[in-house]
Amino acid sequence: MTYSVLRNFLLAGSVLVPLSAGAGELDVSGYIGGEVTVFPREGLYADQLKHLQAGVTARPEISWSSEDRNTSATIIGFGRYDHADEKRNHVDLREAWLAHDFDGIEVLAGVNKLFWGVTESRHLVDIINQSDALEYNNRDAKLGQAMFSVTARQDWGDLALIAMTGFRELDFPGPDGRLRPGLTVDTDNAVFEHSAEHWAPDFAVRYSNTFGDVDLGLSAFHGTSREARFVLNTGNDTLVPYYDRISQLGLDVQYTADSLLLKFEGIIRKGHGDTFGAVVTGAEYTLYQLAGTGMDLGLIAEYLYDGRDDSAPITPYDNDVFVGLRLAMNDTQDTSALVGASIDLDDGAMGVRAEFERRIMDGLTFEADIQYFVNADKDSDSYGFRRDSYASITLKKHF
Repeated sequence: MTYSVLRNFLLAGSVLVPLSAGAGELDVSGYIGGEVTVFPREGLYADQLKHLQAGVTARPEISWSSEDRNTSATIIGFGRYDHADEKRNHVDLREAWLAHDFDGIEVLAGVNKLFWGVTESRHLVDIINQSDALEYNNRDAKLGQAMFSVTARQDWGDLALIAMTGFRELDFPGPDGRLRPGLTVDTDNAVFEHSAEHWAPDFAVRYSNTFGDVDLGLSAFHGTSREARFVLNTGNDTLVPYYDRISQLGLDVQYTADSLLLKFEGIIRKGHGDTFGAVVTGAEYTLYQLAGTGMDLGLIAEYLYDGRDDSAPITPYDNDVFVGLRLAMNDTQDTSALVGASIDLDDGAMGVRAEFERRIMDGLTFEADIQYFVNADKDSDSYGFRRDSYASITLKKHF
């Protein structure tokens, strides 16, 4: 898998080079990063790494656009080497697509990443790409998805039709890793509801538009669920992922009133047991030029509800609130920070996360992440991770 992804990245890059030799513009960018993560407490399981985890990441990007800007192509790769958990060593082709604009109708083919949604704590409607669970320091890390899409960008809004195949499974840290289930996940023998398994067709449609101060998105998806149910194998010592076929309707709305943003995401999903609904809704209020310092401070509050039953994949966000602060220093170093806490209203369990980023010098950035689990008792969804609180620092050299 790793070799094939790397080979495809290099082959795709070799296609863009001769394209740029004719007409247009070729750009090469990306970063190489070094990362150290410290776990203050030893893990729950005897074979887990003790306290220190170090690694190296790389994200090269090649992009090309024609002279008239109607045709464009992008290739983005990602790779990680981890010194303690071999399962986290992976290379992925995040994007590799070619697109052309036919007078307001964009046609795209290849591996792509799409983001849908407006809320901070959970992106309910963002269903196209699989999460990269090996990148637990970056909760928004996503795998590329092979697709063919046609998007009409007109005065009446944007309408995207998407056909996909080549399903990407969830992956998990290995026996030595942290933030993993207690039992080994047998990803080699995953079960699919559709007989075509990874090659089953998926379809999605999304309409989006802005009506005055309101940004609106309507979406529908039918295909293999990006979430997995887990069943025990015959020996009751291994978890086997099961991927259902689902249908989902989604709505995301954001209302902007000067310093106030009101946000809503909601879905109705069929295929995971009984049909259920889920919502995330809340507000973000920004204090600009805080106390004359030049800094902006955002105050975030959201409520999360999920009505799925026990036959659906587990979610920790069934009845929770999220509160957070977003700070933008607005300085020459682009310093920013985000601190937030998700609180389970049923059992009081809390997950606290802090993110900090600052440019040290041209082309070099410093990042810090902290994840801390509070009140993770036996009844909470985070009980299995109660010793996996961590602090991580990363240096990235951009080119």
